[in-house]
Amino acid sequence: MNDLINQSIASALVAVNPFNAIQNHLRLNGENVEIGNCVINSTYEDIRCICVGKGSVPMARSIHALLGSRISQGLVVTKYAHLGDPQLPANWECIESAHPVPDARSVHAGDRVWELLADCTDRTLVLAGISGGASALVVAPRNWGAVTELLTNPPTAAISKETQQLIWMALADRSIDLSIVNPESNISLVAVQAIGMALLGGGLSIDKINAVRSKIDRLKGGGLVERVGVGKVIGLILSDVIGDPIATIASGLTHHPDADNILIGNNRQACEAVAKTARQMGYNSQIITTKWDGEARVRGAEIAGEIITHPPRTVLIYGGETTVSLPKNCLGKGGRNTELGLAAAIELAIHCIPAWVITLATDGTDGPTDAAGVTVNETTIDRALALGLDAQSALDRHDSYPFFQQLGDLHQIGATGTNVADITIAIRP
Repeated sequence: MNDLINQSIASALVAVNPFNAIQNHLRLNGENVEIGNCVINSTYEDIRCICVGKGSVPMARSIHALLGSRISQGLVVTKYAHLGDPQLPANWECIESAHPVPDARSVHAGDRVWELLADCTDRTLVLAGISGGASALVVAPRNWGAVTELLTNPPTAAISKETQQLIWMALADRSIDLSIVNPESNISLVAVQAIGMALLGGGLSIDKINAVRSKIDRLKGGGLVERVGVGKVIGLILSDVIGDPIATIASGLTHHPDADNILIGNNRQACEAVAKTARQMGYNSQIITTKWDGEARVRGAEIAGEIITHPPRTVLIYGGETTVSLPKNCLGKGGRNTELGLAAAIELAIHCIPAWVITLATDGTDGPTDAAGVTVNETTIDRALALGLDAQSALDRHDSYPFFQQLGDLHQIGATGTNVADITIAIRP
């Protein structure tokens, strides 16, 4: 079983390796470099590269391997502990910042992106390597007037009345009064953090969270492209969002009619790699969905309930990204993948039918933790009881990380250098 689990995880990550994905979509043709329908030649005397997100380092290395000295300026922004040795020349600047809640380094990164794009001309080509996590890693706040407008405009499908109320309460908790702030000054980092934490804890889907981010940030919602002006922008997109909507990935940094956006990798590719591995090892495998969402604890119980109805030698694969709705002042530690795994373990214990559920955040970090996910089976709860652990209590407190830490069931694989949302693998041995 360990071989199947380990090989499935490895194959998923290899399938969406950003370095290889870039190489697969950029082609050298004599002196020209072809990207999709675009040809990079002497027309572009000034090539600048911005890579942002958890996959930004291998993306930048891959672009540099192809273009080398043709790149006049490069910038990499990634999550803390994801940089390592980037192996890039001196004309590339590298910044680490915070995720999922931005910090001062995130604002610094936003400033650096803004500055790098300040003087683009019609001879400028900007290659933007975009991967998941960029929404928090790069922040360029608009002025307070944007917040007022967001909260006073009529609700929409993307920004509902409930979302507006979440933001009002988040600002009030930080004693931020919109009636007395200068509407022309930039939104404070404290406010950006408060809004972000409220949306993340409110159980909103990523498209709804990023819809808000796009309204209060100068670079998001196509702002990066507008900053480039008459220059050309090509977005190389590694998707971590269900359905691969360019408007939502990284809050739509390159979502603009003047940009060419090319999808270089997504969740389905990773799921297909898992399915292929399982078949090669003699299992009947099936991708159930790559649009898995909803509350993590609900989905965990559903997956456990489904796998036990299948015959032995079955592997079911679910791709997507669930959410966790947190109560105010929640002190629990965990992420959507460990919470989903805990709910699955409780359900499997009820039925006592041999089955396994493996959860994986493809970036290697589940929420605010250093774990990518967990492995559980029908014996997990019995093992926990032997250690005096209460699974239901841990689930109710959203405290799944220490529960699995004591069991030794966490996947602590480190930063993977990629990010295509989550994969859950259910196995009937």
